[in-house]
Amino acid sequence: MAKTSSKKAGYNNIFNFNPAHAKALIDSLTPRERQVAELIAMGVPQRDIAKKLGISPKTLDIFRGNVRAKLDVTTYGIPRIWFCAMSA
Repeated sequence: MAKTSSKKAGYNNIFNFNPAHAKALIDSLTPRERQVAELIAMGVPQRDIAKKLGISPKTLDIFRGNVRAKLDVTTYGIPRIWFCAMSA
């Protein structure tokens, strides 16, 4: 009996993800969401992101949640999609 996975292969492995699709996902973000996604992708700690953008940590949580929802990934998937999109 074959195992089936509910996870999307592209989100788990950047090499299986279509760069054009990743770019379209990134393009769907608002400018502020793009800033947040880029800083997350660069590995900047959350408190530093909030300080750099001049927003509260709670507001950052909202933006991070919006980014995760639009990209349909966990926080760990954001860098994968970001860098895949940048290679398109």
